[in-house]
Amino acid sequence: MASFPKYLMTAGAATAVDVALVQICLQLLSLHPSIALACAMCVGAAGGMSVNFFLSRRFVFASDGRRPHQQFLTFFAVSLSTAMLRLAIAYGLVSLLSLALFAPLLILPVSLPAERLAHLGAVGIVTIYSFLAHRHFSFAGGFRSRLLTRTTMVS
Repeated sequence: MASFPKYLMTAGAATAVDVALVQICLQLLSLHPSIALACAMCVGAAGGMSVNFFLSRRFVFASDGRRPHQQFLTFFAVSLSTAMLRLAIAYGLVSLLSLALFAPLLILPVSLPAERLAHLGAVGIVTIYSFLAHRHFSFAGGFRSRLLTRTTMVS
């Protein structure tokens, strides 16, 4: 049985990779803020996803009997949905943080402060979804197995 605390530890390592890559990319792309967040989050998600898969497979989730590349394909699909959800939330948070109420953020000594904070907020918000999706799909036999189980239960 997968435990959420173990997942938080392994996902924490993956998140550290993700956040570091995003922050570096935002620094490099600060001249183009409209595309910087999306590009940076894609790079960060790819790095974090790789770390998360290997650590989750090794330390958190029990084997479902599939080969690593089969599990990785399911993991990739779930991670892609997670990344898309994070992007949507991040852009929503950027819009929220651009309100006059949050104008003091502009005095922070970093480029793109709203984008940086939005990324961190989105990562936190999506963590529970990520755990549940990986638990019920990535390391539970994949999408086909889950669909067959549901179909059998209905019949």
